[in-house]
Amino acid sequence: MRIILFIAGLVTLAVGFSADARLDDPNLLQGSLTLGGGWLICAAFSFYSTWHGIAGGGVLALLAGARCAPALFTLSSPDRPAAPYQAIVFVISATVLVATIRTLIRERARRERERMLAEED
Repeated sequence: MRIILFIAGLVTLAVGFSADARLDDPNLLQGSLTLGGGWLICAAFSFYSTWHGIAGGGVLALLAGARCAPALFTLSSPDRPAAPYQAIVFVISATVLVATIRTLIRERARRERERMLAEED
């Protein structure tokens, strides 16, 4: 999961720099620096506290997905040139969110299994 957070952070930063170079919109760059940097921070924090870093990355993915979801409906609109970049970030966010949920569910099942085995002994 840590690798997914690192990759998502770096790709989001790259999308932001690309959008800034093509559209010259500093808001897109600021948003990508915030989100990508946040994912990199969560990935780095997961070395110290694994589950807090992973859960933090999931929360960022949820917030970013909610923020970028409206862009999916305006992809072909000529008055919204940033929509394709926001759609890309939405896909990245959805991927991180699904991976986070799956990882947390697996960890919960592992802990439950350990608890049940400890009770049997």
